[in-house]
Amino acid sequence: MRIPGRKRFGGIFSGDLAGFVFLFGFGFLFTAFFHVDGWRRALYGSSRVDFPAVLGLLTLCCAVGWRGLLRRGFVWVEPAELTWLDFAPVDRGRVVTLRLLGAWTGVVAVTAYLAALLLAAGGAGLDQWRAAFALVAATGVVAFVSARRTALWFDALGSLLLAVLGLAIAAFGLGPVTVQFVAAGVLAAALPLAFGGEPVVRAGRATLLAGWDGRVLRSVAVTFLDPMMLLPPSAPAGRFSLRRPTPLRLAWAGTLGRSRYAGAAVLVGFAVVVAHIAMPTVPGAVLVGVGAYVALTPFGAGLGELWRNPGRRRWLGTANRGLVLTHGVVLAGVGSLWAALLAVVTLAGGTSFPATAWLAVPLAVLSILRTVTRTGVDYANPGFTDTPMGPMPANLVRQLFRGLDLLAVGIVLLAAAI
Repeated sequence: MRIPGRKRFGGIFSGDLAGFVFLFGFGFLFTAFFHVDGWRRALYGSSRVDFPAVLGLLTLCCAVGWRGLLRRGFVWVEPAELTWLDFAPVDRGRVVTLRLLGAWTGVVAVTAYLAALLLAAGGAGLDQWRAAFALVAATGVVAFVSARRTALWFDALGSLLLAVLGLAIAAFGLGPVTVQFVAAGVLAAALPLAFGGEPVVRAGRATLLAGWDGRVLRSVAVTFLDPMMLLPPSAPAGRFSLRRPTPLRLAWAGTLGRSRYAGAAVLVGFAVVVAHIAMPTVPGAVLVGVGAYVALTPFGAGLGELWRNPGRRRWLGTANRGLVLTHGVVLAGVGSLWAALLAVVTLAGGTSFPATAWLAVPLAVLSILRTVTRTGVDYANPGFTDTPMGPMPANLVRQLFRGLDLLAVGIVLLAAAI
């Protein structure tokens, strides 16, 4: 039975704004396949395409998509719906199932699009297309059977093992036939992963409402152009203590409370190395800088929470400069660990980065500190400026990209210094 008041396919074919955005986005993405020669020069240059490395990069994309689906952001129901669903012929499990199918379809579609673009730009043969299809299909099945149940302690290990397989495919130059056997092994792993835990369709009210709160927060952040609202909160860490809190202890506790993002940081490190092998024309400083920024940003969220809450800063009784310094020291330590991991993966992959590319890691740490110390967005003076694309709120853009501006300028200088 169809849920009353719901539009089929999310309303994308109803002629409203959602339909326009969908059609415009589809057309924009589809036009990339009319410029495969330009993509080939940009990604692979004039050298021979290393298709095992491309398949390894595709495996890393599948691992990242699997990891993202395991966040189970689809487990939510609006509070008003929870009320009438108790008396309607449609149960809440069906609503959650539809959201699961939608999220899973989106992940598979994005992964398949990246696979098609990478292979089309490289001029891949039929064997490479078969291997890529096998990887996407196998990881799609594994991601679905693991995301449909509640989280288990070994969930994160699956995506990490898939990342190791991607590095092995790229480093050892495994052929498409071997890659298909790897995909068959991944598909066989779906059977044991399907058991254990409870199905997410049986989630209780507390879990569904918690998911709804997270969705509202994300919607408000997008609406008001304030990505700082998306900084992850800290989980309880350490033991109860009556000692006076200090900035250093607070920074360390905030980092430990966000240790759940360590697995994602490891995946990013693997992806940086495999992307460097597969796309030799992309400067190493770009890959290392962007990867470090993405991997380390969750660990700088503690300073962001303090910076947006003057009451907490007054309670702590420390100057702003001291807060930035202590959190910067802890974040630099996490960045050093990530750089060490990147060095190990680089050696395992049989490749190397230029010396200037490693400077992108401290650059990313400084950029994150600049990002999280941004004040609330000021909408009073958007500062519209005429551009070839039309009027643009320059002041809002400046606030939105604070921190990223330092990263972009630094990466350009590091890439030019090679």
